[in-house]
Amino acid sequence: MGYFRGLIHGIALGTLAGLALAPQPGDRTRAQMREAAKGVKGGIETTGRAVQRVAPAVGPVAGSAVQIVTTRVRRRRPEDEGVSSYTGNGATAGTDTTA
Repeated sequence: MGYFRGLIHGIALGTLAGLALAPQPGDRTRAQMREAAKGVKGGIETTGRAVQRVAPAVGPVAGSAVQIVTTRVRRRRPEDEGVSSYTGNGATAGTDTTA
């Protein structure tokens, strides 16, 4: 959490410093920022439309792929590969730690 807070603060301070030290008048900088925002908005809208068109075809395939991978991972045992799988919580992959 601390990393992301620092990242956001750094971005904000960097933006403010960049605007304060800009080599052109503020009106011109604001106009450029408005144009950039319009471009970003247009890109987001285009991406949203593309996702809506592709989602009906990709959704079922993605769901099937997730189900297949989940099934295969659950069936796999660490001793089958000769490599110990450590999950970081004190349990090895494939073992259920819930009671």
